Amino acid sequence: MYKKIITLIAACFSCTCLLADTPGKAAMHDSRISFQGIKNIPNYIFYWAMENAANADAVTTDSSFYMSASHGAPYSYSFWGVNTITKKSTDTIHFHNYYSPDYVVLLNAVKEDSIYYSRKELSNANEILNEGNTDSIANKQLIADARAAKRKHYTKIDLLIATGIAALGGLTWFFIRRRKKKPLEHG
Repeated sequence: MYKKIITLIAACFSCTCLLADTPGKAAMHDSRISFQGIKNIPNYIFYWAMENAANADAVTTDSSFYMSASHGAPYSYSFWGVNTITKKSTDTIHFHNYYSPDYVVLLNAVKEDSIYYSRKELSNANEILNEGNTDSIANKQLIADARAAKRKHYTKIDLLIATGIAALGGLTWFFIRRRKKKPLEHG
């Protein structure tokens, strides 16, 4: 009996320590980046591009972009501005889609070559967050989408729990019924 217990403990320990038979990396989902306050910064044209891409998208109004999910190393994206008068470029804001939530970037100002901004994170299929204060976000559809993603996530968890309870109840019922049917042996 002790050999069986020690073997079971050793098997559990080795599977846990060696990470044997563990599932692979979870799938990444697209993340949405929304920029707000573009019109409040005069004399600048902003750009959004995937790093190492030949073309960049000009951002002249409040816009949303998707960071594509990858099945390996995360993709990197850049956001920067160019002054239309001096043709000088600002610092670059980098984004990486590594299980990233959705972001709302609120542009406040550009001073010299720096972009002053704040960033709010919203729930999506990658990450479930408590959104906190979202009053400064103008696009209320983004907030509704984040709440829908959170609801969908918790609905899936509730369904998994209900399935587990139903399976446990079925097993319990099966063994109780089997025990009652077994004839008693007298001897």
